[in-house]
Amino acid sequence: MFDVDTRSRIPIYEQLKDQILNFIRVGILEPDAKLPSIRSVALEIGANVNTVKRAFQELEMDGVIYTVAGKGSFVSPTALDSNSAAEKALDSIEEQIRSAKHKGVKKEEMLKLINRIYEEDDE
Repeated sequence: MFDVDTRSRIPIYEQLKDQILNFIRVGILEPDAKLPSIRSVALEIGANVNTVKRAFQELEMDGVIYTVAGKGSFVSPTALDSNSAAEKALDSIEEQIRSAKHKGVKKEEMLKLINRIYEEDDE
C-alpha cells in the first residue's frame, strides 16, 4: 500500500504522511477507515517503527487520524476539513523560502521549482 523512496531527501515519515493524506483525498482511505498497524507499515516499507510512529503522531496532532487504545488508528471523519496540516506545511516552507531568498535564490527560480513540483504531481 505504501511506497517510500529511501534515496529521497524527503524524510520517510514525511513521505508516509503525504501518502496517507493523498489516499484520504482520493478516497482510498475513507472516514473511520482503520489504518494498518504501525508495526505492519514499518515492515512493509522497511523503516524503523519509531519513524512510522512519528508520521502517525503528526497526523493525529493535525486532526487527520485518531487512535483508539487497543484498537488502532483510524481516519478522522473531519480529515479533509482539517486545514491544520496545510497551515503547518506552509509555515514550514516559509522559513525555507526566506532562507533561500537570503542566500540569493531569485523569485523566478523559486516559482519554476514550485510549478515543476505541481506539474510532476499532476502526472
